[in-house]
Amino acid sequence: MIIDFQINQGSGPWSLIEESVCAAEEAGFDTLWNLDHFSGEMFQAPTMPECFTTLTAWAHLVPTIKLGTLVTNINNRHPGLLANIVSTLQEVSGGRLTLGIGAGASPTSPWGGEQRALGIEMLPTMRARHQKLLESVELMRSVWAQDRHENFQGFPRPVTTPRIIAGTNSVALARIAGQHLDGVNTRWNHPGRRDILDAAREASNGRKDLDVSVWAPFVPEYADPENSVHQELLAEGVTRLVLFEDGRPDPQKIAAMSRYLS
Repeated sequence: MIIDFQINQGSGPWSLIEESVCAAEEAGFDTLWNLDHFSGEMFQAPTMPECFTTLTAWAHLVPTIKLGTLVTNINNRHPGLLANIVSTLQEVSGGRLTLGIGAGASPTSPWGGEQRALGIEMLPTMRARHQKLLESVELMRSVWAQDRHENFQGFPRPVTTPRIIAGTNSVALARIAGQHLDGVNTRWNHPGRRDILDAAREASNGRKDLDVSVWAPFVPEYADPENSVHQELLAEGVTRLVLFEDGRPDPQKIAAMSRYLS
């Protein structure tokens, strides 16, 4: 099982985030993920640097570790803009990006406060949000395609088309991810975790390279193959575990993960 690290980029001063990112690469994590939010409030953080600007800086700071968004809210940017951003980041990073996307919250959800504050439209039904996610992916892939329409001539194209995964809490979106995307991610202690991951696998028709991942709190022992949580996830076919430090990161604690990753 691949072990990744996710950092809350608003949880400390930039100097600490830089030190933590370097520690993650040196420790041997496969991929470094960040958040896509406008405000740090829901993570009790004082601020929240922009997702892709942060990843671009990290791409220069750490030259080998892969990079990813967990997850980009599809409502936060026009898909044409997102396609351009992704192409640029792929160029800067040498093709290291995995684009994790989410369908966004409902208009009444407490998780949608930052969108409401900015007047960003939030679709009322899950079906509509899932359809918008699919349409956004389709447009981005159309912009990136080698045989794209002449209307897209001159638009940036990524050096390599990034893998796209969906973060989800529902079986419905897991099926969409399995059928149309490259992977699925859900939280480790979701009561429907097994159903969500199974739905993605079934919808993929046995696709061998489907990324089946979960995120969990940054508990170093979860990376230990002898740990019961690690073994449970592995037995369920989880291919990737993302350890998320949502508070202030500790570079020494991150660096110490090398004992499990080397």
